[in-house]
Amino acid sequence: MIYAIAIVKGKRGGAGPSKHIYHYQINDMEYTGSSYDIHQGERYIVVLPSKRKSSSELITTMNIDFSEISPQPPGGWTECPIHEDGSIKEKYKRHKTKEQTEEYQMSGVEISAQDSAQVTKGSVDFLKQHKNP
Repeated sequence: MIYAIAIVKGKRGGAGPSKHIYHYQINDMEYTGSSYDIHQGERYIVVLPSKRKSSSELITTMNIDFSEISPQPPGGWTECPIHEDGSIKEKYKRHKTKEQTEEYQMSGVEISAQDSAQVTKGSVDFLKQHKNP
């Protein structure tokens, strides 16, 4: 089985209730499927047999927060990246970069003039002479 992220992009018309159409990609090929009870613009996880990539089924009708899940590999995932309750498995969570972590840690910190050190011309010259290559 292969698992992929599906994005809902439209509706399929016809007699009776409309189905929403979702798209997913495996190895740069785009496939489509349709389902009820999903919403335009949202993302879901689909499962498909490894040999018939055009035959998919939604795992859950819970919207997946794309900013919290790691990017899908080109060939999809070989195991489901979410738990039955819809939460993302730890190894598939998108982790913050060092810069995002430092930015988060610095928020709420106040620096006053008395906390800062005065920089002299001598200090600057010393640092210029001993800077890393």
